[in-house]
Amino acid sequence: MIDGMSNDGTFDILSQLKNRFPDLIIINNPDKIVPRAMNLGIQKAKGEYIVRADVRCIHPKGYLCDLIKLSERTGADNVGGVLVPEFGNGYAQNAIALAYKSRIAMGGALRDRGDFIGETDTVYGGCFKRKRLLEVGMYDEEMVRNQDDELSFRLRERGGKIIQDGRIKIPYQTRNSFWNLFKQFMQYGYWKVSVIKKHPQQASLRHILPAVLVLSFVTLGLFIPFTIYGLYGFLIFSGSYILAVGLFSIKSAYRRSLKLLPGLIFAISLIHISFGIGFIIGSIFRSFRLKLKWFETLSR
Repeated sequence: MIDGMSNDGTFDILSQLKNRFPDLIIINNPDKIVPRAMNLGIQKAKGEYIVRADVRCIHPKGYLCDLIKLSERTGADNVGGVLVPEFGNGYAQNAIALAYKSRIAMGGALRDRGDFIGETDTVYGGCFKRKRLLEVGMYDEEMVRNQDDELSFRLRERGGKIIQDGRIKIPYQTRNSFWNLFKQFMQYGYWKVSVIKKHPQQASLRHILPAVLVLSFVTLGLFIPFTIYGLYGFLIFSGSYILAVGLFSIKSAYRRSLKLLPGLIFAISLIHISFGIGFIIGSIFRSFRLKLKWFETLSR
């Protein structure tokens, strides 16, 4: 089952796939957002299991079997593996891939740890029993981003388990430019506010710290025109932050290429700052029940 999210030749490709695989069902998704696509697919499906697969990933042979076996063995409501960022040909994409492997970039989330096997808060993609998804109301279609986090929380809230198996690895193509990375994580931050507003219990320190970082930069920056101590404070704070990120990054860059160190530091900083900006904007606009059109649509 494939969601036709764009009209830039995608349907021509899907038509060719349909001719090759007659059992393939193509579903039009005029809203062009992921949760709506998933719900259309879930409603149309007839099988016992639902597995979400994203276009940026290359799913290994045996992926479906491994997930279903894991689901049956653990009895969990949602099971999955871990994303393994693939290195590309460009400097930016390689630096971004390396940043994805850094625990300091992602706040130490278990879903980003390839060595973790056990219960966690959410997993990539997911393998669910269709009956269970229908019971909990499927995906929340108001969540353009972070809909997997929100669904996983509802499953856990109702006594379910989310299991990750680090032995199931899925190659993942990261964004290929720093600008696209910035847009991606700013949207993540913006939509994380909606998830927390709906489920306050899901909030954690790693969701809030990027916003604190951004507010600290802005606050110190505002003092610069009025006092020399504002400049000193800004330089000390920003220098300490870059130094901390750099120290965490040296080992990763050394293993791959020290040439990537500046890009890696920049990518990690961009992840933190863009998520923080999105979180702040989301907090302000959600407080006044306002919406920003750019954030309400899925950017690539």
